[in-house]
Amino acid sequence: MAVDARAIFKELNAYTFAHPNETAALMPLFDSMLDHARTGLCAHDGLCAVISTGAVLVNERGLALALRRDDFKATTKNARWGFTEGLPHHADHSLRDTAARVLQESAGVHDLWPAAGTESPVLVDTARVAREAGTVTPTRTRYGFRYLFRVRTGMVLRTLTRLGHARWISLDGIGSPLLSSRLRERLGHPGESRGRA
Repeated sequence: MAVDARAIFKELNAYTFAHPNETAALMPLFDSMLDHARTGLCAHDGLCAVISTGAVLVNERGLALALRRDDFKATTKNARWGFTEGLPHHADHSLRDTAARVLQESAGVHDLWPAAGTESPVLVDTARVAREAGTVTPTRTRYGFRYLFRVRTGMVLRTLTRLGHARWISLDGIGSPLLSSRLRERLGHPGESRGRA
């Protein structure tokens, strides 16, 4: 992982300050990052948490860009939709940089920006990482840091939506009610979102 453990620790600290009821679920990651920050190396025999980061891109109309999450062979009707997610690379200076890079690589969007007051993660979710078949490696936990970015609709490649690789969805159309609610709070419209594109 390229992003410094101290930077992740700071992100977690800011996030749990805003969402104290989630502190207990994030304590294993706090402890791990504190160990990494103190020693400068991993003493967990490769069993540390998997840290991923993703971007939620919202346009001027309050709609989020969802990308098709399959191999592009399925019909749009049967496609699974979601947001970008990736792992930090050595060139990434922060988790937010990783989220922006992954979004740029996945959707070709380069003119995006964090909205004022949205520099910290909107959501940190957790999931168990399935162990690889035939290995004795214990199951690990994935911590997904979700960041909000803004963009003008015209800055997204129109071919993505024309070919069915992406679509604009209302915030209410997001599969996670918690993420949807957090996005509305950060964008300053806590009620219903503005509809479909």
